[in-house]
Amino acid sequence: MERPAGFCPALRFCVCSDLHIKEENDGHVQRQRQLMQTSYAIAKADPLYQKLDAFLFAGDLTDRGRPDQFRAFWNTVQSELQEGTQVLACIPRYHDNWEFGKGGEKTGLRHYRAITGLSTDTHLQIGPFHFIAVSTSEKDRYYDAGQKRWLKRALQEAARDNPNAPVFFMQHEHVRNTVYGSSLFDGWGLTYFSRVFAKYPNLVHFSGHSHYPLNDPRSVFQKDFTAVGTGALSYAEFTVGAERTVHPPQCEEISQGWIVEVDSANTAVLRGYDFLSGDLLCTCVLRFPADKAAFPFTPARQKARSAPPRFPDDAALQLEQTETALLCTCPAAKSGDAFPVFRYVAEGRDEAGAVVCSGYTLHEYWFTHEKPVYTVSLPAKSGIRTVAVRAENAYGMASPPITKEVSFDV
Repeated sequence: MERPAGFCPALRFCVCSDLHIKEENDGHVQRQRQLMQTSYAIAKADPLYQKLDAFLFAGDLTDRGRPDQFRAFWNTVQSELQEGTQVLACIPRYHDNWEFGKGGEKTGLRHYRAITGLSTDTHLQIGPFHFIAVSTSEKDRYYDAGQKRWLKRALQEAARDNPNAPVFFMQHEHVRNTVYGSSLFDGWGLTYFSRVFAKYPNLVHFSGHSHYPLNDPRSVFQKDFTAVGTGALSYAEFTVGAERTVHPPQCEEISQGWIVEVDSANTAVLRGYDFLSGDLLCTCVLRFPADKAAFPFTPARQKARSAPPRFPDDAALQLEQTETALLCTCPAAKSGDAFPVFRYVAEGRDEAGAVVCSGYTLHEYWFTHEKPVYTVSLPAKSGIRTVAVRAENAYGMASPPITKEVSFDV
């Protein structure tokens, strides 16, 4: 479903993050250009509402925070921006402030303001809807007490002005223990404003930083407010089980962001796109005023809607031995619900059925292409007598395995 029945946009904006621009007209600039052009094309193709009201860039616009990199970003904005579209960005302490000054000041903040003429902590209103963005502080490690006071005032003002509407907030980092990539183990979440946000169920918090795919069902999270991961324009990253910062093959062939639309009844439709292909990856519908007790995107409710993937009825496992590995090839599994297949896990078992080795490969769900087969590599170990492969979704629900006896010495 792209939109609820009768939905007519009254607001449309694009939100993305992690451009990592290195120089004028590099591949990252081209992705920024393609994102902006595609966003306008989507808007103009809608007979109900053809405006694009804003671009939101959730940090790490540049790779090193140098003036020439910010100029490359801003030159692209100026060349593609059309009348009636506003620009909002936040500048984090990471890549956008990579080259700190001698006193520890974050020079990227100064470069961004000087080149764009825009502020780095922002509260603006587009029609009846409030947009708030916060960047790193000038000298503190992340954010300071003054910014927290400013944020409280901005959120209070937005809630008083339009208590039934969503409030759109942008910060580079995830709030810890919300979306995929935000846990302490993942390493991409912070707690600085958690208690402030918890008071505002209408808050929609956009964040990047982790590069974890936005079409993973865990990238939309609700508890006290709505947290939304923005994916990345540059490359994809993952946590898989006990392994973090996983970068699979073709992880750089990704350019993700959201097109967000809101109607006059305060229903928001979030559509996640791959801007390299222009393909729609996922859709999420949020309704306001928010009722925390009925939030549909809590982890428990997401898992309750989930079902295990399944292999085709005639699925067979192919095994191939190399000098160092046992290659286990299976047909692609199908999702058992509205969520994508996440990974394939292979286990090598001995004569007694004990697991002697295991491995996995990710289902390429961050693309829209259909890959017919997947191969999991197991280490070559003596004593493997059977191999079992199962498909799992993001919530760990697994298909029945497909198995095969090993007919050669491994």
